[in-house]
Amino acid sequence: MGIVPIKKVNVGQMVFDQMQELLIRGEWKPGDRLPSENELADMFNVSRITIRQALQKLSVLGLVETRFGEGSFVKKFDIGENMNALVPMLYLDKSSNLQVFEFREIIETEAVGFAAERATPDGIADLEKTLLEMQMAYEKESYDIFARKDLEFHFKISQMTGNKLLIQTNIILKKILEVSMENVIGKMGCEPALYYHRKILQAIREKDKDEAMVLMREHIRNNKRYYE
Repeated sequence: MGIVPIKKVNVGQMVFDQMQELLIRGEWKPGDRLPSENELADMFNVSRITIRQALQKLSVLGLVETRFGEGSFVKKFDIGENMNALVPMLYLDKSSNLQVFEFREIIETEAVGFAAERATPDGIADLEKTLLEMQMAYEKESYDIFARKDLEFHFKISQMTGNKLLIQTNIILKKILEVSMENVIGKMGCEPALYYHRKILQAIREKDKDEAMVLMREHIRNNKRYYE
């Protein structure tokens, strides 16, 4: 048996990631006072230094602010003003979610057209596999898994375009899109997604660019109506 390298765990990054998740999901809302460094250290079971480093990182990104003698607070931020070069962050309220839908309609409608033109047998097989996993998650009522696979289906379409800028944009926005997708599935259920994904996949198989684009736009607009 070959040697498997030991992966080093970056505790500071793990703390930062969890705090980031709390912000994105709105568990810590704009204006909220965060627990003290001591309280956070106890919650995460780490040192105060680790907590302080995570807070400093959040502060640099413009997500929290520390007020002398008062503590750290979640800053109010806007979807269009907090796109850090590498890690965009925002609290997804209803207005922000609707803007995510608009963004997706613009980007993904065009992306699926390129994907249909450039589809390979391997790419189509990947989409088929993901769609099957969505179906299985639906049958098991594993809606959190379904939401992740739903987003994965859309990401695979962007990968099929071969456009590195588009692919990287999705990676940058991954956390935001994950939360948005969970919100949508929670409101509309799984059936509409399965319906549209099957039809989009068929259009890609047939390399029907126009049909794929029509279906993707209809799919995202339908999701937006459910959310509204």
